[in-house]
Amino acid sequence: MRKMIGLLLLTFAVQPMLAKEDWPLTVTVLSTKNIEDPHGSFHLSWFSSNAGWSQSSGRAGWSHRIAEHAFVEANNGNSYELQPKNPKDMLLPGTYQAKIEKRDMEICEPKDNGKCREVKFWVVAAATTVTAEESKPKTADPALQASVAIDSTPPGADIEVDGAFVGNTPSTVPLASGNHQIVVKRKGFANWSKTITVNGGMIHLNAELEQEQPKK
Repeated sequence: MRKMIGLLLLTFAVQPMLAKEDWPLTVTVLSTKNIEDPHGSFHLSWFSSNAGWSQSSGRAGWSHRIAEHAFVEANNGNSYELQPKNPKDMLLPGTYQAKIEKRDMEICEPKDNGKCREVKFWVVAAATTVTAEESKPKTADPALQASVAIDSTPPGADIEVDGAFVGNTPSTVPLASGNHQIVVKRKGFANWSKTITVNGGMIHLNAELEQEQPKK
């Protein structure tokens, strides 16, 4: 009796492991949508007569079949659009075990007896799952930002950074890490420009403006 109980316990302990190996993916249904096949399918019906099969008595035509596509997210870092091979199959919202074979996905639809009904889908599209954090725009690391103090001789000149006006000299301008073009302008003087690379800290610039020569 004890030996039989031990075997039963061992069976229950091993069974989930085998199921996990058979269905390594966990997929969550995000949404479903009815999509019509734009190409449709061509059907030709044949009818028999006393003389045998006759093509002239057949009926032909196109039919457009609508299938419920499922959009799922898997625990392998990918999201998939699935089309059931049998249009009558559909996935209710929930989480399922699945496996991928070539370009197809099989999903385990659990039954009351604990077994699976294998539902087969075509993988219509696949893409890397983008999380909410990854979709947020990335900002520059404050530790790599710099303050650029810009003076000019004479003072009161316009300052442009990467083509945008930011103030007049003397001014201190915060800049993100990277390359930037600084242009200092004042009426009656030639433009002064310099390209700098910002990696953090404080940078001092002094633009010595030269008067424009009068035109002859």
